[in-house]
Amino acid sequence: MEHGKALAAFSATVNWRELPVALREKVVDHVVDAIGVMYSGIGIEACVGARRTTSLWGAGDDAAVIGTSQRLPAPSAAFINALHGRIHTFDDTYEPGTLHTGTPVIAAALALADKHEIDGETFLSAVIAGYEVAARVAAAVSPSHYAAGFHNTGTCAVFGAAAAASRLLKLGPVETAEAFGLAGAAAGGLRQHQIDGSMLDSAFHGARSAQSGVMVAQLRAEGVRGPAAILEGPLGFCAVMARERNLDRLVDGLGRDYEFAKITIKPYPTCRFAHGPIEAALELKRRHAIDPTRIKNISVATFRQSIEVSDRPQLNTSFDAVVSHQYAVSLAMVKGKVDLAEIINYKSGDAQALALMQKVRVVHDPALEADFPRAWPHRVTVNMQGGQTYSLLSEYPPGREAPIPRGAVDAKFLSQCMPALGARRAQAALEMLRGIAEIKNVRALGTELAGA
Repeated sequence: MEHGKALAAFSATVNWRELPVALREKVVDHVVDAIGVMYSGIGIEACVGARRTTSLWGAGDDAAVIGTSQRLPAPSAAFINALHGRIHTFDDTYEPGTLHTGTPVIAAALALADKHEIDGETFLSAVIAGYEVAARVAAAVSPSHYAAGFHNTGTCAVFGAAAAASRLLKLGPVETAEAFGLAGAAAGGLRQHQIDGSMLDSAFHGARSAQSGVMVAQLRAEGVRGPAAILEGPLGFCAVMARERNLDRLVDGLGRDYEFAKITIKPYPTCRFAHGPIEAALELKRRHAIDPTRIKNISVATFRQSIEVSDRPQLNTSFDAVVSHQYAVSLAMVKGKVDLAEIINYKSGDAQALALMQKVRVVHDPALEADFPRAWPHRVTVNMQGGQTYSLLSEYPPGREAPIPRGAVDAKFLSQCMPALGARRAQAALEMLRGIAEIKNVRALGTELAGA
């Protein structure tokens, strides 16, 4: 069987209830996390403008916009919810494929589960289908696809969103493969925003993936067919969009070894590249009681792709604040934490952290380069004015070697949604999400998750 058809057959039949217990629990953790971060984008100016724009695309009562009283046609709801969830890049990450998977996949699944009044267990089956498809497509073309300038969240996540949407519309293996064919025509996203500094572009790629995933599944449900060999064909996605590719990554261990297991929830509201340096800086501060006023300089040694994205010694845009190694490490050293408020309000941020940024250098290390993309290594070295030197290597960002604890996932969810829901409703929403497998109609979630 061709690789794309095998992946589609898996997507059309995988059952959440039949997964190992740890994976079932992880799927629910990621649903909680993705819906939580959807609240964080509600008040952002660009997102407000996007919500106004969707009203020009047509009215409808298909699906809820999380954290608001608005309901929209399913593609538009998927677009907005994914945009809200991606705007701070606080959503989960598949590091082997440099991909943000959760918000596009879950926004697409949530929109159609709401519209068609799907039960929670089927929704979760669609979610795992979407995660696994998106991750495997990204794995097959990494790292050359991203290195060429493509943004995987726009190019690869659309296949996952299409997989989740196709599952909810009860498309069979052949129809799902043909929906993937349509998704390939919608796969797009370039990393120019990482130069120009637009956080919206990064979020837009995930939003378009969610929207397109819903649309292509709906098209296939009405008989519109795409090329089933879109992934492995000689003029298909992998061949055209990756100088180096490994098609076996699409199917190796399929149904047994889950790439989803490698997807990690973010504890910090920064680019995933910055997470390792943050953890290393926090640990050095704890171990050695570092006084940030006594720091002479700091170096962050790493691989080229991390440097390309996150070597930002100046904060000229909100994107710089999100991705900057210098800002992230300085916040960790000065504040002992990195929270969303400091990222959003970077222009009026902590003066000591902004000053310390000028003492942080990001440098290339060939030995660390050789370990990428198996690992995402960063070595943080702190030189003190008194001559002491403290150094620590972070091989993986937090969450790769051990899952983020459920308590931390829940706390993150509550911190994101309480401004919209209040403490009592936020707790009720969390409990409903934790029990989502037993919900008979996901549409009920819309009421529970709606804002004022």
